[in-house]
Amino acid sequence: MNLNKKLAGAAAALALATGLVACSSDEGSSSSSSTSTVEDTATETSVSTTTSAKESDTAATSTETSAKEGEGETVEVTTADGATTLVPQGVSDAMEEYGADWGEPVSVEETANGWIVAYDAEHYVTWNENTGGAPTWGEISNNWLTNVRADSSLGFPTAPEEELADGSGWTQEFEHGTIEWVRGADGIFTANVTQK
Repeated sequence: MNLNKKLAGAAAALALATGLVACSSDEGSSSSSSTSTVEDTATETSVSTTTSAKESDTAATSTETSAKEGEGETVEVTTADGATTLVPQGVSDAMEEYGADWGEPVSVEETANGWIVAYDAEHYVTWNENTGGAPTWGEISNNWLTNVRADSSLGFPTAPEEELADGSGWTQEFEHGTIEWVRGADGIFTANVTQK
């Protein structure tokens, strides 16, 4: 395609030169000086066209290189309200692994320490480079989001929550500790936060 542009540019310059020479001869001026000037102009036009084509090729190559370097680094995700957000590929992968059964995400939030994707019914997919992603939901996620996340001391979840062996509640591991949602002797559930 660039070769066609170059040929078209050269043909246009040649036609311009021929037309100007013919006009110069009809007007009675010296055809040798007009021809020399026209030939110089035609050559300059041709060189200019070639340079523009080379600059265009360089720009296209630069764009292709950037696209290849950025491939797989970020992807676009769409929330339930139709909004789109660019997220790291890892966030999208975690969404597919943990949030596939939860429907469309309600929101996607980037925090100082990672990403939090919210779904209906207090379900979340979390991701950062250290954890690789994990789901969290229910009272453990509520406690983490409202009480713990503000100071970032526990970091992000590293795995899904698990039921405690004695059946008294659930526990979830975080980068720097655990949150347990446990039923006490009085039958009331409370959150036990333990930092490493």
